[in-house]
Amino acid sequence: MRLDSRTVFGVLLMIVGTLFVAFVAVRFLLPPSGAVLPSVGKVSTEQPPQARSSPSLPSCPPAGLAPLRSSAQTGHHKVVLSWNASAPSPNPDGKVVGYCLYRSKKQNSAKQNPICRDCEQINPTPVVGTGCVDDLVLDTTAYYYVVTAVNAKGTISPASNETLAKIPPATQSVKPAAASSYPFCRGSASAK
Repeated sequence: MRLDSRTVFGVLLMIVGTLFVAFVAVRFLLPPSGAVLPSVGKVSTEQPPQARSSPSLPSCPPAGLAPLRSSAQTGHHKVVLSWNASAPSPNPDGKVVGYCLYRSKKQNSAKQNPICRDCEQINPTPVVGTGCVDDLVLDTTAYYYVVTAVNAKGTISPASNETLAKIPPATQSVKPAAASSYPFCRGSASAK
């Protein structure tokens, strides 16, 4: 029996997808009062660097919902996302070149199909590293995030495990907060 590269890539990435258990350590720059949230990596007061991407990277497949735009209800909070790197593929066609992130306001929607009609594509171009900052979230909204690996042909893996991020209201007491060292998922800070 002969397997084509797409089948091998799909099976490998399905297995790797289940290993994304530690998909996200969520940290809000403005945490709910009295809450202690896990931190991710080194905390810095500097602006996060721009997302690393290459002009030769494929586009992340679009999801069903239009990407969120900045408004008076966005920009008060940020979600720091991190995940485990995908295992290397023995097949050159299956080599992971980056990661595409998706979110939904409905539980299990993005997990079942990251490009579903109820899902939003976070980054148009794959993130090369294993972490980024979603700087465009609506206040008082719950988001379910997943990550997928993508190869040079633009084929994405099955979704990782799903992680919930609850965004507090804008009126939450403001505490000084440090910026993450991860780049922005969307490539640059969203302009208001």
